[in-house]
Order: sequence, then C-alpha cells, then structure tokens
Amino acid sequence: MTGLILGAAAAWWLGPRLRPQQVAQWRDEWTATGEELRQAFQQKLELLHLTATNIQEELARRGQVVRRAALDFGQTVADAATDARIVAAIKAKYVADPRLSALRISVRSSGGRVWLSGTVNSPDDIGRAILLAMEADSAVREVTADLKVATP
Repeated sequence: MTGLILGAAAAWWLGPRLRPQQVAQWRDEWTATGEELRQAFQQKLELLHLTATNIQEELARRGQVVRRAALDFGQTVADAATDARIVAAIKAKYVADPRLSALRISVRSSGGRVWLSGTVNSPDDIGRAILLAMEADSAVREVTADLKVATP
C-alpha cells in the first residue's frame, strides 16, 4: 500500500516530465497490483472464515466471533523439534538418576509445557522428577506432574 502511495506521489511530482506512455504503463501496473492485493485479502478472509456469511452464522450460533492466529508452518515444525528435544533431555536425566525410572515416567511436551505421568517410589521422587524436568532444557516453561507413589 505504501508503494502505491509513493508511486502516485512520484507520478504527480514527475508528471510533467513523464511521457504519456510511461504514465499509462505505471497506471496499469498499479491497477494490477491493487487487484492482486484485493484478491490476496479476499483469500485470507475466506481462509479464516471471515466472510459476511461466516460472521453472521457464527454470531447467530455463539454471539461472538473468535479467531486465533494460525502458527506459521515453520514455527510449528520448530516447536515440534523443541518439544522432542525437551522430552529427550528429560528422559536422559531420568535414565541417569538412580532414584527415578525413565520407563515408569511418561513425558509429554507441547509449546514448552511438560506433563509427567506414571509412578515413582516416594513423594520425594515426585519433587525430584519435577526439578529434573525443569532443569533439563531452557525451553521448559511449565511442568505439570500427575505422578503417583507406587504401593509396595
């Protein structure tokens, strides 16, 4: 949009110095660019279900319209790699710890949030498992433990 404005200002400023053919060519290019922008905008509206029909239906159903920004595909892949790295780092800590069993503790991660489930030998081991999970990787933002103490 800024390019169009600058182009129009340049055409106005240089207008007397330009040949009519150049002005006509630029006008056609600006028109084509404007149409491309309009089409891209329309496609985004349709992709996000933000057409007038979609909005009316959603307002009738929910009373409000809510959309969340979609993550860029590259960001999704990066997040998945980070989560896999987090899980591997935590499991490695559990394997190295003589009091915890990597086989009895399940680890999941999503967006830096970690969930632990399974069994440990004592309540102290729950705290130990959480601490090791938090220290395993700098991308860990939160740890939720649903660990149970095994009965003898």
